[in-house]
Amino acid sequence: MNEKLQFFVDHLEVINKLYDKDVILAVMDMDKVVQGYLLPPGVPPQSKVGDVFHDPSGMLDTVLAKGVAKHNHLSKEVLGYPIEGNLIPIKDGGQVVGCICCSYSVEGKEKVQEIASNFQGSIQQIDSSLQNVVTGVESLFTMLTDMNQMTTDVEKDVNEAVDVVNKISSNASHSNILALNASIEAARSGEAGKGFAVVATEMGKLAKDSSNSASEIKTTLSAIVNHLEAITNSIKEANDVAKSYMESIGSIQAVLEQTIAVAGELKNDVKL
Repeated sequence: MNEKLQFFVDHLEVINKLYDKDVILAVMDMDKVVQGYLLPPGVPPQSKVGDVFHDPSGMLDTVLAKGVAKHNHLSKEVLGYPIEGNLIPIKDGGQVVGCICCSYSVEGKEKVQEIASNFQGSIQQIDSSLQNVVTGVESLFTMLTDMNQMTTDVEKDVNEAVDVVNKISSNASHSNILALNASIEAARSGEAGKGFAVVATEMGKLAKDSSNSASEIKTTLSAIVNHLEAITNSIKEANDVAKSYMESIGSIQAVLEQTIAVAGELKNDVKL
């Protein structure tokens, strides 16, 4: 074995102490045959001295051919657990004679990445649902505003109808006075005024009926106005509640946006 390779093989224990985590150390020659191997406690061996190291990524070939260090990652499917680490060429007299590989498990890192990704997805779903709620509340706010305008228009129409009824009531009162005067004049006319007296009596009855009907209509319209006022107040309260919900949802969305950003940063921080 080349002396430089042997030196690294002999000092794997010392090299291991340079790291603050459990690492896998392997020394390989130019044929990618493992010349030295060191595993942390509890890690099952995937290869041994004398085995040919198979690197499906082709990174080891690049390191041996070009003599440059590379950072590599192997998925769980290769060794049974995901690892990443550095491949560093070993040179003797300027010539590459082998490579030392220092790798460590990133299973925990991948789990954190998965959790961050799932968390980000969940928050985005919540944000999307809130967007639907916002759209619904905005539609409700618009509908309530339209309803408020309609009740205002109806109330205006009712008030105009009340004015008409008041005029009818006033006309009925005048008609009743005219009928009474006509009855008096008919009585003074004696036999000649009997026919006119009948007409005056009927006019009085009609005036009275008109006055009673106008009074009933006015009472009904007054009740409608009261109901409209109650509806208007309810719509105003509903508008205030909708506005309050919009403000609250806006605050929640602001927090969610920050949370999504943090989840994205976390995901990127642990990205392989």
